[in-house]
Amino acid sequence: MECPFCGGQMKQGQVFCEHCGKEIQFVPNFEPEIEESIRESLSGLLDQVDDKDSTPLPQEKDFEENKQKNKTENKKTKTTSKYPTSTYVKVGIVVAVVCIGIAIVSICIVNYNSYEYQMKHAATAYELDSEEGYKTTIKYAKRAIEIAPNSSDAKMLLASAYLKTGEQASAVEMLEEIVTVDNSYIEAYKSLIKIYEEQEKYNEINRILIACTDSNVVEQFQEYVVKAPEFSEEAGEYDKALSIKMLAGSNCTIYYTLDGSVPTEESEIYTVPIRLEDGEHELSAICVNNYGLTSEITTKKYTIHISIPDEPEISVDSGDYSSPRMIASDLIEGYEMFYTTDGSIPTRDSTPYLVPVPMPLGHSIFHFIMYDENGIASEIATREYNLVLDTTTTVEEAYIILKQALIGKGDIVDMQGHMPNQTATKEFVCDSAFTENDQIFYLIIEYQIEPNGSRSKTGNVYAVNVYTKELYRASANYEGYYMVEAF
Repeated sequence: MECPFCGGQMKQGQVFCEHCGKEIQFVPNFEPEIEESIRESLSGLLDQVDDKDSTPLPQEKDFEENKQKNKTENKKTKTTSKYPTSTYVKVGIVVAVVCIGIAIVSICIVNYNSYEYQMKHAATAYELDSEEGYKTTIKYAKRAIEIAPNSSDAKMLLASAYLKTGEQASAVEMLEEIVTVDNSYIEAYKSLIKIYEEQEKYNEINRILIACTDSNVVEQFQEYVVKAPEFSEEAGEYDKALSIKMLAGSNCTIYYTLDGSVPTEESEIYTVPIRLEDGEHELSAICVNNYGLTSEITTKKYTIHISIPDEPEISVDSGDYSSPRMIASDLIEGYEMFYTTDGSIPTRDSTPYLVPVPMPLGHSIFHFIMYDENGIASEIATREYNLVLDTTTTVEEAYIILKQALIGKGDIVDMQGHMPNQTATKEFVCDSAFTENDQIFYLIIEYQIEPNGSRSKTGNVYAVNVYTKELYRASANYEGYYMVEAF
């Protein structure tokens, strides 16, 4: 409410203006047409009173003529009134005027306190599409808000009039009030967002949309919404490794840190799920959209306690050997095992252990590792072997025995392994030995070499007895142990 003397803002019901100190008389504002009606009614009644006063009444004349007679003849009785009749007429007219005035004033008071009346006049004035009409709209809309402080319609009409008169700041204030209490008032959002767009205040747009609970409104302005990233796992303690997925709105880029620091556009960009293994992790992330709007930070702490699997148990201990052994380990359900024979550290890309492995000839170093279902690696088991067979038959002799036999069968045409009518050649590799029925055999694997240099196993496996130099075909049973059969 404004002070009529100085224009300062006053609280509803305040009697004295705290700015100028003058007392405010709360008298309803009368409408011009009602004031005119009062003036016409009072003027007509007063004209009637004047006409009646100028014409003598018959009763007055009879009263004067008979006054003396009645006084003489009957002194006990008075037949005349104490007051003349014209006085009663005047009093009646005054009473009628007062009643009409009271009725009109009552109507004015009712209208002044009628939300519908104020809104009707505000809307009518707005339709005039003129400076004076918008000012009148502001006047009535303000009164409507005083009557119904929570009316979004009155505030919207007031904001629209403010925009027409160039009072943008006041319009923004009204629109902010609307969207704060009425999340579904789409027209208020449209007007407010249009203003913020012109001012390039995209963060303000994001703010009001983040606070909006009406999905229909948010969907219409989705390009301005930047919500904080959501994580697929809640913060807490875990006994297994986690793979954290981050979710964000469309047209957004997620940036994250793992050390608890504040993420920025210089931080790591999220592209694939983040794997968290044993230890403490503080994951923080933000979203940045195409307008450069940055979301609030999402931060969650994870503590992961994982029991590292024990190193694999290997059947053959490290040492020097004169006869070969099959190197084996028990596979545990839920675990995968990998190994290397060249001394390198095994990973999931190394050779998988599925069946027992023949002991290599000469010096070798085995490394075995296991991974559980969460991808946690065990300690590495290392075994070092030195296999020297007690025999006079060499590997080179075993190759000659095999190649001569294959030439005799027509599988190859020369000792270089050329194949008949083909450009490919055969290659033979013997790097290990095995034992069956107390006999020791060289294990020879056959490969095929293509002209482009590619190399693949043919599936043929041979065995040469290191003592008798006899040639056999070899095959592994379901447990991985080799057996021999006649060539």
